[in-house]
Amino acid sequence: MTDLLTVGFPQRWNNSGGGEVLEGGVVEDAVWRLDVSVDDGTAWLRPQGDLDMETSPSLVRAAQREFSRGARRIVVDLSQVTFVDSSGIGALVTLWRTVGTSPGGFAIAAPSRAAQSVLATTGIDGLLDRADSLAAPQSQV
Repeated sequence: MTDLLTVGFPQRWNNSGGGEVLEGGVVEDAVWRLDVSVDDGTAWLRPQGDLDMETSPSLVRAAQREFSRGARRIVVDLSQVTFVDSSGIGALVTLWRTVGTSPGGFAIAAPSRAAQSVLATTGIDGLLDRADSLAAPQSQV
């Protein structure tokens, strides 16, 4: 089973990021995407874009939805995350606390350079289990 959640959030910042350059050097990028698939009892969540105060609640809701539907393990693939703020860290810790205590547990996989930097800086990289050695479902590759 595969669900696709694409939500747009208007974000503006200076010309150091990606997106379309608007008048005055302002860049606008309004894409947040979250792919969800379930394979053999493991729910794979693949956010793309910024994991921040606007987007992290949708990650938590999707993970909790899949857990309530019977997923035994929740894995968040962070390979396409471009930015993580304190809300994104809070979302991962929330999932670790709620889902991580279940038999299947909670793990992160393949954090991007940006995500890994924040995980290391905050010290939670040693707290969260890694699923890097697990193969992603072929339907999502």
